[in-house]
Amino acid sequence: MSLSLAPVTSRVIRKLFGWRELEESADRTVTVSAAETFGLPEAIFLPGQIERITGTHATHDSVEHEIERTLESRMANVESKAFRVKDAVVGGNRVSTWKSYLNISLRQTRASPIRIGERLGSGALCSTWQGNDYFAHFLFDDAAAHDLAIRFAEPFFSGSGAPRTPHCVDYLAKLGFPYRERNDVLVDELWFFRDFALGPDKRRRLQNMAARIKAATPSADPKPGAFIRRGVTGQVRTLENAAEVEAWCVDQGFVIVDPERQSVTEICAALKDVPIVIGVEGSHLVHGLFTMAEGGVMICIQPADRFNVIFRQLCGAVNLNWGFVVADGTVQGFRQDLAELAATVDLARNRLEARKWV
Repeated sequence: MSLSLAPVTSRVIRKLFGWRELEESADRTVTVSAAETFGLPEAIFLPGQIERITGTHATHDSVEHEIERTLESRMANVESKAFRVKDAVVGGNRVSTWKSYLNISLRQTRASPIRIGERLGSGALCSTWQGNDYFAHFLFDDAAAHDLAIRFAEPFFSGSGAPRTPHCVDYLAKLGFPYRERNDVLVDELWFFRDFALGPDKRRRLQNMAARIKAATPSADPKPGAFIRRGVTGQVRTLENAAEVEAWCVDQGFVIVDPERQSVTEICAALKDVPIVIGVEGSHLVHGLFTMAEGGVMICIQPADRFNVIFRQLCGAVNLNWGFVVADGTVQGFRQDLAELAATVDLARNRLEARKWV
């Protein structure tokens, strides 16, 4: 066992000489997908909904920008790239070389010397800070990186700061991805990725993930729709009339899915091939991305002060439609009008009957 000072020296060098991305330390860079644009299905929503939006999911984003992304017909993607660095230490929830570092969690990073417990000749890191801190990003960023990483070296995960949830581990098993978690490791040649864009390579990987998960899930007669409960473990988004909304969904023949209480096997069985998925916008809706019927419609219930279009882009990447309703109230407490929800579902059904995606 040896001691590495790279986490300390990289931080000192940054303070002395300024910010240096770990990507700039790479001795080799490979373009995985070139910059491009791809078409998105028209968003599904009622007249007057956009005018209700008062805020967004992030302080650095404007309402005007989110509205623009709601109405645009095409999405621009930057390049996706793979980078190789030499003598990289993966530990303390970051990747460190002598000259720079990359945080792979914003919640538990540390810049102290690390006792190296393992040395690898090569490896490919699938983990990102987004995937370590948010479940949805773990699936559509980190797990999605596995089939990219394996082209370069043996894939592994790191930096979660806690044991992976059963949902994370079970999805990897359904996907057939070996689960390797490594920390406090020195890698002679480490590959890592900038793979957030939904370019053609990543879209293919996401679509392949959906196909694998469906193939690993027994078929049954699908329900006409599903409502996915948000639960209470994530950031606060309180649908005050959730019971009323769920009762309406049950009346439509929809199934209620509760990720906090159900296993991945149960969730996938309930959602497989359903044409419509409804839920408060958030990470839990990612379950629907990989199991609902191709060409189906995901409807996000959103409080007016936290509007987010990320699921429009994700749905487009896996050949799904996306719609939304803007509820009355704020993230601390909002109510969804049932008549507006019903009318939006009718729009979704019209889209499905027309068999229209783009």
